[in-house]
Amino acid sequence: MSEKSSFSEGMRVHSDRTWNAILGHRFFREVATDAIDDRVFARYLRIEYGFVDTAARALGYAVAKAPSFQERRRLGLGLYGLVTDQEQVFVDAFERMGAPDNERTGLAPLGLALPLHALFLTVAETEAYEEILACTLAAEWMYLTWCSTANKSPSSRGYIRDWVALHAGGEFVQHVAWVRSEIDTRGPTLTEARQTRLSALFEEALEAEIAFHDAPYAD
Repeated sequence: MSEKSSFSEGMRVHSDRTWNAILGHRFFREVATDAIDDRVFARYLRIEYGFVDTAARALGYAVAKAPSFQERRRLGLGLYGLVTDQEQVFVDAFERMGAPDNERTGLAPLGLALPLHALFLTVAETEAYEEILACTLAAEWMYLTWCSTANKSPSSRGYIRDWVALHAGGEFVQHVAWVRSEIDTRGPTLTEARQTRLSALFEEALEAEIAFHDAPYAD
């Protein structure tokens, strides 16, 4: 199946307005041009670090709800990468920024960041495997798309440069490709109602990402 006719591409096209809005977000523009204030980026890191726990919980539900050991094994590898390599990026960034010890922890899901946490956990707890993957794909595909472009003009600050690079290559790229392939394979076999639900969740996750990335600028 070609990318243009794939189920995942159909979800993205359906959410085109929201997709373009998050890719054009102020946070991403400022990181891409190396203009972001260190205080804003440090706050973002704490907000995103707090989301790592939520993402790990959601992936855990996906592992449990996956249809077979093959999918559980692949998701388990993604979960392992999240709590090791990806988590270490935050630890290293706080160290290189010279952040005080009490500012090296993830922030609780509050304010503008809360909708993304709530969506992922509610869907993970109450809905099925494919619905969890739809939310995951929205977030991860968005990061891959934006960071792949930003990585072509790396930041002068190593902690920003490494964060971008993490989402632009290596195992992250492979994981996004696998989640897309799962959606592309399983989406067309679902009922029309569930196909519609997957598209709605994909866009809802993107909308929550917009608020999430507004959060570092909020008082």
